Amino acid sequence: MTVGLCACDLFGDSSGSGSSGGQQGVSYGTATVNYYYDYSFGSYYWQEKYSIVSGTTYELKITYTPPMKAGYRFLGWTTEYGGEGDLIGDTYNIKGAGFGGTIYNFYAKFEEIPFEVVYHLDGGVNHPDNPTSLSGKQKLQKPTKEKHNFIGWYREPDFQHYTDYASMIDDHTTTVDLYARWERVYTVSYLSNQEKIKVKGDKSTRPVTSFTADYQEFTIRLTPEYFKGYHFLGWEIEGEDELVQSIEIPVDPKTVTDDLTYTAHYLEASNRINTPGLRVMNAYGVQIYYARKDVTQIVIEDKYGSKYSETVTSVVIYYSGDTPPEVIGREDMRVTLSCEPNTVEEYFTKWG
Repeated sequence: MTVGLCACDLFGDSSGSGSSGGQQGVSYGTATVNYYYDYSFGSYYWQEKYSIVSGTTYELKITYTPPMKAGYRFLGWTTEYGGEGDLIGDTYNIKGAGFGGTIYNFYAKFEEIPFEVVYHLDGGVNHPDNPTSLSGKQKLQKPTKEKHNFIGWYREPDFQHYTDYASMIDDHTTTVDLYARWERVYTVSYLSNQEKIKVKGDKSTRPVTSFTADYQEFTIRLTPEYFKGYHFLGWEIEGEDELVQSIEIPVDPKTVTDDLTYTAHYLEASNRINTPGLRVMNAYGVQIYYARKDVTQIVIEDKYGSKYSETVTSVVIYYSGDTPPEVIGREDMRVTLSCEPNTVEEYFTKWG
């Protein structure tokens, strides 16, 4: 006997498994149908139970469809796990039995829907591993953009619906749009106008080399940095007409629109190579200069040694011209000028 069954016949009007009801001497059993449709996160399924005459074959009309699986198209049901094998069609014969009944397991069969991926990078450069077309889903890699941090991928231009994957969100769209969200990164750069000098520079109360608009306010303190063979002139600060020796600069990241750059300016100290007619000698921390009359300017170095504490504090200049040379050096240096033509010539004669 063949009888059409559907989900609304759940247990029907019978008295249940292993009992006799309805007609005298007729035994009723149960048939359980499990519809498995998700194999990624566990055994998700839908279940229907039927109370039917034991040992009798019934034709089950399959009307249940699984929930939508984004990026996949539902094809039908099979009797092999994972939707393998052939489809069983719209009907299937089942039998009922007592003592636990008969169990039928049906498995959803899907096919992947190919789709295109469109990236909206807002000036950034996409990662070469990010797909432009695929089926299913793939984890996304980070793009890059100069002076920016990558925040994430979003499915909407107003940065709603964050995602780590390129995948469809329904079972019919064939184009997926992804939007890159960026955060501007500002940098604090400390430079020197001399190629050979690398300033330490960062004297801020909260050492910062880069920051974003989310940072709290901080202060940058610029102070002199001294190097052997050079004289420090001062820091070049935007908005200042002259170089400054030291300064405290408050920074409010929320109002910054450009990177911050501070350049330390130096003069190369005078020596026998760049200043003809000049000789220099160090004697117990005192720098002694011998200048012939053609030397009109002498730049005094800030340090005579490699240690930070070895700064020049005392200078003696012997010159042979009618007027003393111009001396450029730190204000705290003690400079002694002495017109000693004979002493200058004696030094040149002895030491060359």
